[in-house]
Amino acid sequence: MSLSAVAAGGLYSMDELKDADVFDSTGQEIGEVEDVLMSNDMSVHSLVIETGELLGLGGNEVVVERGTFTVVRASGNRGFDDIEYEVHVEMTQEELKKLPTYDEDWWNQTSQSLQQAWENTKEISESAWESTKQATSSAWYNVKQGAEEMGDEAEQATE
Repeated sequence: MSLSAVAAGGLYSMDELKDADVFDSTGQEIGEVEDVLMSNDMSVHSLVIETGELLGLGGNEVVVERGTFTVVRASGNRGFDDIEYEVHVEMTQEELKKLPTYDEDWWNQTSQSLQQAWENTKEISESAWESTKQATSSAWYNVKQGAEEMGDEAEQATE
């Protein structure tokens, strides 16, 4: 096992997270992690959960977004070579049935939405940067003018 598999506090192995058992809010096992989806900033966006027959979905893959699940070490697995995780979803089975199916349509729509959000963020950041540069330049000019005026006044006072 490589060093990337270390699971100290706050450090998780994506390789070991795949295939982790997934439990609903009542503690019932509902499936396993099929994939981990990342955003542009390389943070976890969501998990793809293979539900199997447990939810009556016939083995669908559903998307569970970040913020609706927690990842914990499976009890009794403490050693470096024995890392196992459990994923706990804060939903009932009825809520889980309403999650989006992981398919090409979901992928395309979500990718487009995230790209648009990224573009909007870039535009806002660039605009904020330009405003900051202008304000800083203006403030510097005012400080410079004020210092020159104080210098002129001090010079006149000494004459």
